[in-house]
Amino acid sequence: MMQKDMPLVSVGLPIYNRPEGLRRTLECFVNQTYANIEIVIADNCSPDPEVEKIAREYVAKDVRISYFRHEENKGWGYNTNFVIEKAKGEYFLRATDDDWWDVTFIDKIMNLMLNDSKVVLGYSNFIEVDHNFDKSKYHIDNHLPLLQEFTGSNKVKNVCKYVNQFEGFGKSDIYFSIFKTSLLRSPFVFNTLKNQVLAGDLLIVLDCLSRGTFVVVPEVLMKVSFGNEKHYEMAESKSKKIDFLFATFDYQNFIDVRKKWIHYFKMQFSIVSKSDFKFFEKLKIKSVIRRRIVYFYYDLICVNSRIRYFNIFNKLKRKYYLE
Repeated sequence: MMQKDMPLVSVGLPIYNRPEGLRRTLECFVNQTYANIEIVIADNCSPDPEVEKIAREYVAKDVRISYFRHEENKGWGYNTNFVIEKAKGEYFLRATDDDWWDVTFIDKIMNLMLNDSKVVLGYSNFIEVDHNFDKSKYHIDNHLPLLQEFTGSNKVKNVCKYVNQFEGFGKSDIYFSIFKTSLLRSPFVFNTLKNQVLAGDLLIVLDCLSRGTFVVVPEVLMKVSFGNEKHYEMAESKSKKIDFLFATFDYQNFIDVRKKWIHYFKMQFSIVSKSDFKFFEKLKIKSVIRRRIVYFYYDLICVNSRIRYFNIFNKLKRKYYLE
């Protein structure tokens, strides 16, 4: 199939105040080997004038690029919905101004996606990097085995494995996949972004996995900057603690984190209930969600517990990464 006959891929780029990052991202996409793309830039009222200057520089050089600037900062959720609304392509990729993509990223993923009409999202292997784009010492070296857990032909098994996988393993980065645009124009996705729901990226991916299958290019074609990502570990705090001999338990942090994350699990139940899965398939997936909630409470207790000033969760995280 000739490039001109390939489906249009819209690259949505909601940005805020990172001029050099914007230039790097635009260089990644204007040089993609998959030529049939458009790039929609939405500037969330960046105070640095260099942002608009760089954006307009690229608009003047490449007719595939359009630039919109909001008169006030309306939040990242509004800005993401904006680029989805403006997208004209059958496929959509949400980009950022602090990551890196290989020039073959779109081409290689689209080649896989177009081979099977059931595929609704596709991604590649990736690595986390620091602000200098050096490989992170704090993340695993190869995400491919974890991503491949969701690439089977059985949607129920894919969803079960996705729900069951620990949130800190990087599955939230599947949000930077290439999606069928129609999936992202649902009321669920719109409201999740509009309300800037906690772990909304994870929920959007779950919703899409319930509607179709997922493919992964084995090569590392993306570098994700972890300095600006959302962290899904349960953070510790110095709030109200319960002391007993050599043990302490941060009760207040336990309550605060639980309150935030319980909504995330409730939303998972809602997504499954509204899906097209059969009754017994829904029961199976919901049983996995319940089991994941048990693990969540276990993790939450561990991260807020110290015995003789030793954090149990440090050992727990090492176990996760070794397995």
